[in-house]
Amino acid sequence: MTHWLFSRRLLLLLLIVGCGCHWLPAQNLRDPEFTAQALEGLDLLHNLDHDLASEYFKDLKSQYPEHPAPPQYLAHTIWLRELFRRHELKLDRFTAPGSFDKRSDTAMAASDRQLFFDNIAECQSLASKILEEVPGHKDARYFMGLSEGTLGAFAFTIDGNRGRAFKHGKKAYRQHKDLVTEDRQYHDAYMSIGLYEYIVSNLPWYIKWLATIMGYHGSEEQGLEYLSLAAKKGIYITTDASVLLMVLLVREERFEEALNLVTGLRQKHPRNYLLHLNRARILEYMDATDQAVQEYRRIVELVESKTPNYQKLPLSSFYYELGEKLLKLRRHREALLQFQKAIAHSDTSDRQRAMLHLKAGQTHDIEGEPTEAIPHYEQVLRLEEFANSHDIARKALEKLARKIDQ
Repeated sequence: MTHWLFSRRLLLLLLIVGCGCHWLPAQNLRDPEFTAQALEGLDLLHNLDHDLASEYFKDLKSQYPEHPAPPQYLAHTIWLRELFRRHELKLDRFTAPGSFDKRSDTAMAASDRQLFFDNIAECQSLASKILEEVPGHKDARYFMGLSEGTLGAFAFTIDGNRGRAFKHGKKAYRQHKDLVTEDRQYHDAYMSIGLYEYIVSNLPWYIKWLATIMGYHGSEEQGLEYLSLAAKKGIYITTDASVLLMVLLVREERFEEALNLVTGLRQKHPRNYLLHLNRARILEYMDATDQAVQEYRRIVELVESKTPNYQKLPLSSFYYELGEKLLKLRRHREALLQFQKAIAHSDTSDRQRAMLHLKAGQTHDIEGEPTEAIPHYEQVLRLEEFANSHDIARKALEKLARKIDQ
């Protein structure tokens, strides 16, 4: 009998080792080995390696099938990858009022959408199971709150549904607020609390009174302090909290602090070109024009040398947008160079090409170079009309003709 029990246990052990599973007891969700692996996956995600991060978290899920974190991180990756695909992770997108009020014209793939919700449901199911076994389990409560926060972020940025976003956000806030009330050292939970407090404190007055009646309260300064605490002392969410804090500091026009944050983030995640663009944009906000232009030049160099993940930046659109930025910064020669690169790029659409020729013509006009401007305006007329482009080009040509005749 003893021999049979020993053989059975040995077989079970071999099966567990053979499938690569790590059966963590409910009390040990922050096992050092798991934490180290999770942080590696999150580093891939924050370096814009979305597909690699997805595969990494799938593997982590197979190793730790009872842990609620891997499906949560998979859902988080799916959400961020979708925003990246839509080019909606730019700093200006998050600081401009009402940016996500309407649903995007770009539809999310139904399979990805379902996979997002399936992983969230799996995370919540695993966390609930742990709470049944160990009521009040802190880590399980944390992941329950984190999943609600992710649902809220998805509702707001993907579906443009503020009501549903606030509903999930309030759940995340309450769960994490209870957690830090019980354990003030649970620093990861301060991110949800800080973001919620800031958002509620910045509601318009005609919504804020209703929010107060419904139990929504917030403090802007306290929200920023909580986010700073999560960024400095959190385990899993230091980068996410730092990015959120950077965005809010820009909104508050505390540009020096935001610049320091994004500089540190870029050093930590060098393959994330969005952080590099954010640094240049913050320098623009600070009226540090020369430094901003220098950053944009460096980004162009990294893109054109195919630096890892910088090659993911859509070149034709990037040249176009960069040309417009340089034009606003009164760097006309450099703007023209970017417009020419965009015109020559094979991925440039007819609409973009028409607008680029128009911009190039106008820039030569500003520089007092009619001979160089005329071919661009004429090219606009050869292309299909977009946004009244033909009328603008004709008027510009007529004006130049009058100047030349004088």
